[in-house]
Amino acid sequence: MARRKVWLAAVLGAVLSTVLIVAPAPAATTVPDVAATDAIRALTASGQAAVPADFAQVMGYTPVTARLDDGELRTVNPDGFCSVPGEGRPFAFDTACKAHDYGYDLLRYAMRRGEPLNTDARTVIDNRLVADLHSQCDRTTSGSEYAACSATVEVFAAGVTFNSWRQMSGPPIDKSGLVRTAGLGLLVCAGLVVAVSATVRRVSARWRRLRPAVAAG
Repeated sequence: MARRKVWLAAVLGAVLSTVLIVAPAPAATTVPDVAATDAIRALTASGQAAVPADFAQVMGYTPVTARLDDGELRTVNPDGFCSVPGEGRPFAFDTACKAHDYGYDLLRYAMRRGEPLNTDARTVIDNRLVADLHSQCDRTTSGSEYAACSATVEVFAAGVTFNSWRQMSGPPIDKSGLVRTAGLGLLVCAGLVVAVSATVRRVSARWRRLRPAVAAG
């Protein structure tokens, strides 16, 4: 009976975690912010995102322009950085990451104005980051260093893709990832319950086989 309860709890946890993990992003209930939408459109076309007139007032800083090593200009958050261990060193990913941070701040800006952007906006921003990082590798590295740089870009790409999925491609704020994070946590717990239960059964079965010999000895 106890074993059945454990398995039932694990199954229920797995089902609930699956429901949370595949939960769709909330449907938009407002018209997306026009200025932020235009900025993302410009980002797609040229890599430079226009700055909404009240952006500094809403977000607390003024974006600046920086140049990638391929000569392309990007609108960036001057205080941005690569939010991964090592920040992308030894490769010069700073400008690309700062541009990505500004793109994410456009999502936050639209949310603060009560007119959040559609989920595809975050995808555009992530894709631009990956393209810029690959361009950086193409321009600044060669040979084995190029291979290492490209591998680092793939790690970045996997990271932003996972995090955007976890946060349902919404504005990158902590609470936006709670549902799918909870689902992943439940899935891990369900797996641990099954693994521990199976281990306990194996140990118990082995002990039952060995107990007569131990008692006799």
